[in-house]
Order: sequence, then structure tokens, then C-alpha cells
Amino acid sequence: MRRGRSSLFLLLILIVVVGGAVLYLRLKKPASQAGPVEVATPTSLPTVSVVIAAQSIVQGAQITPEMLTTAEIPQTMWLATYFTDVNAVVGQYAKISLDPGMFLTTAMVSATPPVSLPGSRWATLIPKGMTAISVPVTRLSSAAYGIRDGDRVDVIATMLLVEVDSKYQSLLPNQTAAVSPSKGKQILMGGGTVEAPSGTLTTGTQITTLTAQTVTGSVLSPLGRVENEPALGVPFYVVPSEKQRPRLVSQMVIKNVQVLHVGTFPLTGEQEQTSAMTLPAPATEETPAAVTPTPMPSAGAAQPTERPDLVTLIVSPQDAVALTYFMYSGAQLTFTLRNPADDGQYDTEAATLAYLLAQYNIPVPVALPYTFEPRLDKLVQPVLPNDVVIVTP
Repeated sequence: MRRGRSSLFLLLILIVVVGGAVLYLRLKKPASQAGPVEVATPTSLPTVSVVIAAQSIVQGAQITPEMLTTAEIPQTMWLATYFTDVNAVVGQYAKISLDPGMFLTTAMVSATPPVSLPGSRWATLIPKGMTAISVPVTRLSSAAYGIRDGDRVDVIATMLLVEVDSKYQSLLPNQTAAVSPSKGKQILMGGGTVEAPSGTLTTGTQITTLTAQTVTGSVLSPLGRVENEPALGVPFYVVPSEKQRPRLVSQMVIKNVQVLHVGTFPLTGEQEQTSAMTLPAPATEETPAAVTPTPMPSAGAAQPTERPDLVTLIVSPQDAVALTYFMYSGAQLTFTLRNPADDGQYDTEAATLAYLLAQYNIPVPVALPYTFEPRLDKLVQPVLPNDVVIVTP
């Protein structure tokens, strides 16, 4: 009885295992035994042929047919700026450098050769609203060549002023002559010339003759003035003994401006030429490479130094116009060196003879009945024995 129940239980377990195995095999049936699967046929998209670079094209080069090729792209990726015809690109010039495979657009080529104007690197250092102007300098006017690029300086203008006739624009005093009228047919021409001081002009009619008489006896006489001699009370006509003396004035006209460059700017290629080196020929088994030693300057040899004769300033446009006027009017310009941390603007008074005498309490010497001998008409710099160079033959 007990053995029969065990057999029945084992039979049930066997049925369950076999059924599960059959179900598992049915679910894992190979794809090869499955039925036919329908495959979707892809739909072809419309394409467009565009022009691309077949090789590297440098900027400014004229494009030839060998530099171009075409490629197919979907019509949805096509842009109106693309070229579709190679002949439309041949003969044009590349505005930029083109790499192989780049799509050519209308903005990349030009019918005329492009002009590459990179400009000066110095111009990029000038702030907006400012300009640069060059002014001639000497050792004395440039703080003994102590000015360098980037320094800040003041500019002093010194000029000579004279009085002129507003109508003639000639130096005062004017030249004059005494004129006396008379009757006759001749005119004495105002004193004439040096060769013919009494030149005449004869006419056929009765006219008034003007006789020109000079005051000092020469052809023309400078305009003078009448003064009374205090002791005798006799009037005298006084004329100047020499030409008008100009009057000197100095003033600081431009303050706290920056120096862009000292000296002449290097031209294109000069910097590269100075740093270029000549390499020796490559060595071979027959001919070894020759090594040329670089000569070292001797300790006592003086290296030639170029003395700058120009200083370029960064100024406002109005100051540039003023500096140009000063330069062409003959004024002397002097540069004073400033501390870079000093950005103050200081008011200065123009220096004249009257200002110097009053400001520094300089008295005008009294005319004495005695003086130095020999006569002294100009200041002479003292000469020291060490200043005299003795040349040994």
C-alpha cells in the first residue's frame, strides 16, 4: 500500500518536469524555424551636388579646376550660399585658407585678389579717441635720452614773438620817407633804388610831382618818433638803431602724455633680419660641417648706439594739431620726464623776462660810470684745463 503511493507520487513529478520542458522548448523556438519576416524597403532621399576643396588652398590663391571636386549631400542640408557648379568658382580668389573637404560658399571667395592689411601692432596700443604724433628731439630736449617707451612726459614750447604791421604783415617799424608836392611833369619815385635813388617818371601832362626824401640819408628810413631834448628843449626825430629784438616766452603746453615709442619705428622685415641666422651646410662623410665661431666683442670695444631723434606721443587730436603748428612755426619743444605714478595736472605761468625778474627778485643793473674791460657782449662758458684735449702727433 505504501509502495503504491510512492510510485504514484514519482509519476506526478515526472509529468510536471516533462511538461515544463516541453513548454520551455516551445517558447525558445529558433528564429530559423519561425515564419518569414517582412523587411521595410528604405526610401531614397533627394541629394544635391556641391563644390568642395579637393586640396589645401592658401589665402589669396587663384582657384583652378584641380583644386576642386564635388560631393553629394542631402537636399535638406543644402544652403543657398553653397556652390553647385565648379565653373562658378574657377578663377576666383580664396579670401581665407581652405582645407580639403571644406564646402565652398560665396563668402569664402572673391572675384578680385583680397588685400590683406593687418595694420601696425603699434596702432593697437593707441586708446580710442587719441592719436600718435612724432616730434623731433635732441639730447637736451629729451631729458638726456632718458625717455623710454611708455614713459609719461610734459611738453614745454619756447618761441620768439615780434611785432608786425597788421596790414603789411611786415616787421615793425615800417620804412618811411618824407614827401613834398610840387608842380611839373615829372614824378620822383619815392627815393628810387640804391642804384638810382632819384629816378623819375616823365608824363605829357601837368601833374603833381612827389619828391621822396629819406630821413637818415639812405634809400628808406625806419619809422621813428619825436622826442624833446630836456636840457635844450630841442625836438629830435629818433629812429631805431637796429632791427626789432624778438621777445622770448616759454610755457608748458601739453601735460602728462604717454610716449608710444622713442626713435624710428622698425620697418617691416627689419626685426626678422636682425634675428635671422645663417646655418652651415649639412655635413657629409667627405665634407664635415664647418663650425664658424661667433666673435665676441672685446671688453673695451664700444658698441655703436643709435641716438634717437624722434619721440612719438599719444595725444588728443587737438593737441596733435597744436604740436604740428609749434613744429612748423619754429618753436623749440622740450620734454620733461614725469613719475609714472604722478597723474596730477599742474597750472604753470608762462616764463617771460618780466616774470623772471619779478618771480626770482632779479634787479636790473644800474648804469654805472665804469664797467669791465674787455667789453663783454655775450656769455662765455669757462674753459677748464681738463676740458682741453691735447692731440699727440
